[in-house]
Amino acid sequence: MAVTRIKHTNKHKKISSQLAIATSSLLAADHTLSADDEDSQLYGNWNVDVGYLYYEEPEYIKVNTYTAKINGSLSSKDTINLGLVFDTLSGATPTGALPDSQFVSVSGVSGGGVSGAGGGAGKVAFDDTRLAFDATWGHEWERLVRSNVTTYVSVEGDYTAIGGSVGIEKDSKDRSNTYSAALGLSTDRIGRSDETTPAPLTEVSAATYYDTGSRSGTDIMIGMTTVLNRRTVGMLNLTYSHSLGYHTDPYKIISIADDNDVELTTVFEKRPDERERFIVYGKIKHELPSNGHHLGLSYRLHTDSWGVNSHTLETSYSITLNNGHKLEPFTRLYRQQAANFYSRTINYTGNGNFASLTLPNYASADVRLGEMFNSTLGLKYIHKTSAKGSIDSRIGYYHRNFSNASINDDGAFFVQVDFSKGFD
Repeated sequence: MAVTRIKHTNKHKKISSQLAIATSSLLAADHTLSADDEDSQLYGNWNVDVGYLYYEEPEYIKVNTYTAKINGSLSSKDTINLGLVFDTLSGATPTGALPDSQFVSVSGVSGGGVSGAGGGAGKVAFDDTRLAFDATWGHEWERLVRSNVTTYVSVEGDYTAIGGSVGIEKDSKDRSNTYSAALGLSTDRIGRSDETTPAPLTEVSAATYYDTGSRSGTDIMIGMTTVLNRRTVGMLNLTYSHSLGYHTDPYKIISIADDNDVELTTVFEKRPDERERFIVYGKIKHELPSNGHHLGLSYRLHTDSWGVNSHTLETSYSITLNNGHKLEPFTRLYRQQAANFYSRTINYTGNGNFASLTLPNYASADVRLGEMFNSTLGLKYIHKTSAKGSIDSRIGYYHRNFSNASINDDGAFFVQVDFSKGFD
């Protein structure tokens, strides 16, 4: 499934780390070009890609994403890659409170004021847009050494992310191994649509508000890609991420309730101001000798200082049809442990009041931090329109099973179409 930032999900907050640590695979050949050849290279190797993604969680979120990319050669040793993304998001999102909460009053994004009460209090409506731009410059320093520099900016009504990365790749003499390393830096500005953040663990009905929060991040990656044999390629990446600053979601709240879900009140959540992550990612691609089809398998292990440990397994099977067309079914399985401060509610004995309660240091009922199991099943089809043109389409279904959550299990449909064209 394509990665798309969705309001009130982790995806928009992961964009900074994903773009900051990403490095382009600049697979360049040995160049010994004349001046005329360089002019041909400048205008000859360009590719334009436009795409559209539709994502829907019934009763919750609808996303329309429009993308445009252009990449090509600036010289025999330099490449450029430019990307533009525009999202429109609407629907409803869980607040973190119990579904029948009577103590919910939250402001929607994009300046919209929304109040929840009764049976609809567990979610709130929203409407927002996002515009993001990224640029990557790649340079070949010598035959076996390449580098790239990436910068990006993402802006929406209540979240701004700015960052960049520097990466380097080195091939072995026989080009059977490629070693890579990258350093990424990011800075984020987070708040509500009115540029405020609520005081954590204060009652929603009587909260104090501060200015927008900020967060900085550092990502370090080392990796290796190797040709295992003439039909098999493998890759292994190790990533360390550290972020410091405002991590709390300014919209999320949590109910204070007894064992029978009798609610006393609701408070705004609070998360630690520091997070460390360790990620191990491995991938293998194998060509079947009997029919030329390709089998893909990847595994990702994530662990962090919040206790959000996860395992992700992805598989794909690429079938080459007549005239170079391809059909690729794919699956994805994801299991996550809950953060050590995640709780469906903050428990109280039922005979107290808010002033007498002893609150935890950190608390969140955000289901994204809870225990869950996700599965995705989809199909990708590539239609070759010409030697340098193609239409890629993808359709799939994504299902989430929650444990100890205030919302029911849910699912999402997504459809993606990309048009790609190279120019001679």
